[in-house]
This record gives sequence, C-alpha cells and structure tokens, in this order.
Amino acid sequence: MALQIIAWMASGLYFAVFPIETIRGEHLTTESDSPDPGDFDDLVPVWVAWNNVTVQLGAEVSVQDISLQARDGKTWFRISGSVGGEPFVRLVDGFSGQVAPQIGADEAVRIAQSRLVVAGTVDSVEWVMETEKGSEIRGRALPVWRVTFSEPESLSLYLDPWTGDIVARRTTRWRIFDFLWMLHIMDFDAREDFNTTLLQIAAALGLFIAVTGVIFWCMTTTLFRRRRKRSAAPQA
Repeated sequence: MALQIIAWMASGLYFAVFPIETIRGEHLTTESDSPDPGDFDDLVPVWVAWNNVTVQLGAEVSVQDISLQARDGKTWFRISGSVGGEPFVRLVDGFSGQVAPQIGADEAVRIAQSRLVVAGTVDSVEWVMETEKGSEIRGRALPVWRVTFSEPESLSLYLDPWTGDIVARRTTRWRIFDFLWMLHIMDFDAREDFNTTLLQIAAALGLFIAVTGVIFWCMTTTLFRRRRKRSAAPQA
C-alpha cells in the first residue's frame, strides 16, 4: 500500500504539473486551414458529392453530417455517416465532385509535416491495421497512418487515411502520462478500467490507512499533552 500511495501521489503530481494540452501534443501542431469563401460559388451541388459517395460505398449509406474542409489549398466536401452500421468519413472534391482516394505513405508524410509548428525529422511511417490491448491509440477507428518524428518530443501523428485529419497525437509526455495513468487506476492490461476490484480494494485500504493514521495522531497528541501536564505539575 505504501508503494501504491506513492504511485497515486506521483501520478497526481504529474497530472497537475503538465497541462493536458501539452501532454496531448496540441502545441506541436497547427489547426487545419479554413475553406476559402471565394470558392463557394464554384462548388458542385451537394447532391452530386453525396451521390458519388453512395456510388462508392453502396446503397445502405446514411449521412450524418456534410461540411466544408480545406486541404492542399482546395475546398472539399466532408461527408460523414454510416454504412452497414460502420462509421465512415469521405472527402469529395468541391469542384469535380470526385471522392478523394485513400492517401498513401508519401502523402501521409507530407500532410503530417505540413501540420507541424516547427519542422521535424521523420523517423518512420507505418500503416496501422490492428493494435494490441493497451495500445497508445486504443479506442480509435482503424486503419490509420502513423508518422513518427524523432523531433519534436518523439511525436507520432496518427492520420485518417481518407481525410488526412489528425486523429491522435502521441508524445514522450503522453507516454509517461499513460504509464502513470496505468499505475493510478491499477489497470495494468488495457489501461482503461478504473472500476477494477484491485483498485477498489486498494482505495478502501488507502482510506483505512488515512483514517486510522488521523485517529492515531489524535490519540498520541492527546497522550503527549497529558504527559506534559503531569510533568509540569508541582510536586507535593
């Protein structure tokens, strides 16, 4: 319990010292560009873009959102929804109405580099189709492109293969945070469940130790005061 209490205090201190934005690496990347309003009059009708998406994906497509997005100096329709119960996002060229294909490795690197605040050195690029339990991109839709930079902060950017959007940023600070989070919630496998029996027992024991410590301190303080009074009393 002493080790676990130290882990709780150390992890809590780390969480308090570093803002969550820096842990997520948000300070290392720029926001995506906004569409140019001057392009709006020249865009193809929305129904053309939607029709081309349904042709690509099939008849059982339901739309949830259609918006405009800028990429590579162009304006695109961003169409999201579900097909067969599975979510999807597609970009459609706002001028031709053609659905953008999946980005390749070279384009993933180019997009990742363009989103950095300060130029970085690419260490590797990887097509991620599956992950292990406890992975640093657990809970994310796959597949994604992973572009890793040696600098800054051993940053890894995970990109959606259809839109090029950054779906996750992982840095050295985040990996330390994730390790401490594992210790904090005592889920040493998936690092997600903070309702485990082990954590409940440890929390109960920690509370017991704290409460009995306060009681013991009160008892010893009272006993010490009584002894001082007795020693200070005049002798007959």
